[in-house]
Amino acid sequence: MKVLVAYESKGGHTRRAATAIADACRADGHDAVLLPLGQIGRSEVEQCDAAALGSWVEGFILFGVKPARAATRWLDQAPLLAGKPVGVFVTYAVHPRGSLGVLRRGVEARGGKVVAEHASRHQDPEAGAADFARRLLAAG
Repeated sequence: MKVLVAYESKGGHTRRAATAIADACRADGHDAVLLPLGQIGRSEVEQCDAAALGSWVEGFILFGVKPARAATRWLDQAPLLAGKPVGVFVTYAVHPRGSLGVLRRGVEARGGKVVAEHASRHQDPEAGAADFARRLLAAG
């Protein structure tokens, strides 16, 4: 299976989480392509069998907590996901609040089927990546 792992990262935490997810997919025998969201176009989406989309969480502790604007803008204009299984993930400092829900709704609006969700702290962005990848792959 070809898995697209796409991410929006500011401080490198989400890139580290995405790399761990891609590595877990490869360790399970799958082809994983790792790219920043800004480099993802229609051909990358069409060529994958499943996708993992991630973002860092911006905002204050109680107010404005959401995925990075660049990630939600990309989802607003993303190519159609045509029923593909998609996992959404975020990295956060304090609490992700409704960030996974925002990504899920964006994926569903583009026709994707969210099959896995994951949030990890900045202090350990790789934590839980392998389990998240397994859940994504099991649905693919």
